[in-house]
Amino acid sequence: MIDMKQVAKLAGVSVATVSKTLNNYREVSDETKIKIMKIVDELGYIQNSSARSLSTKRSNLIGIVYSEHLGIGLEHYYFSGVLEAFKKEVENAGYDVVFINGRDIGYLKKCRVRGVDGVFVVTADTSDKGLVDLFNADIPCVTTDTPWNKVPLVYSDNVQSSINAVKYLHSLGHTRIAHIAGPQASIAGRERLDGYRQGMMEENLSYDPDMVVYANEYNSISGYGAMNILLSNENPPTAVYIMCDLSAVGAIQAIREAGLKVGRDISIMGFDDIQIAANLIPPLTTIRQDRVAIGHALAATLIKLMNKEEVQLVSKIPCTIIERESTKVKK
Repeated sequence: MIDMKQVAKLAGVSVATVSKTLNNYREVSDETKIKIMKIVDELGYIQNSSARSLSTKRSNLIGIVYSEHLGIGLEHYYFSGVLEAFKKEVENAGYDVVFINGRDIGYLKKCRVRGVDGVFVVTADTSDKGLVDLFNADIPCVTTDTPWNKVPLVYSDNVQSSINAVKYLHSLGHTRIAHIAGPQASIAGRERLDGYRQGMMEENLSYDPDMVVYANEYNSISGYGAMNILLSNENPPTAVYIMCDLSAVGAIQAIREAGLKVGRDISIMGFDDIQIAANLIPPLTTIRQDRVAIGHALAATLIKLMNKEEVQLVSKIPCTIIERESTKVKK
């Protein structure tokens, strides 16, 4: 049987260095880590994280996988909030968490090396074969971003929230309501656009393709560019529902530069309720995602999966409209 001593001997390092590498200690250089992980991969060595795991076949360790493909980052208000709630919940249940980086030997092999009992995939690019291999393996997984076969998905009810956004703007007297849509590669981008369309239909408002502009990323730059396109329309909108607050920040800037006033001339509504939303000028009307509820639901679902209990494959968490001064009754 391959053990840590053999890995250390072949790598020309100490057993302690191998152990630190497998446990992601920072004092080991990247060059040494790559060398050790290559040997680990070639030998097929799988570490048992503790004596307890040898007897119970459980490590009480949960992996966190994050794949950056949306240009957002884990510091984003939504993902950081969900992750924090998830982390607290699983730790209260007796689990430890570890971030899984798949750059060296791939996500699946890294998860096996670390001996995790389950994995929370925060965001996933399904064109990444490494993530697909992980999703298709026998390690229990949950996600909040990407639907994949029988991997449980917990996320905000984007469709109903977007329907409610259109109804809210219509209740203020707006009929020419535009939408700045998010990247259609993301479930949020697709579903918020679907909800906008359904909302327009349910309110008996005509759907105008010229009133939908697609943003490439969830950021202020995309919102700024999309808003300028809407403003160039011969008959511009009186209200705009935007797929995220960061893009709404850019849209507000574009409106100001055009000599118009948010609220008075064009009502703006975002999605997320990020920290700065209440401090913008004017404060942003938006849709608040329940990050804590999502994180807790993800934790509960993953724990059930690891215990081989039945779980709900798709859980949609309701959102709340937060009314502020960026939306006004149409005059």
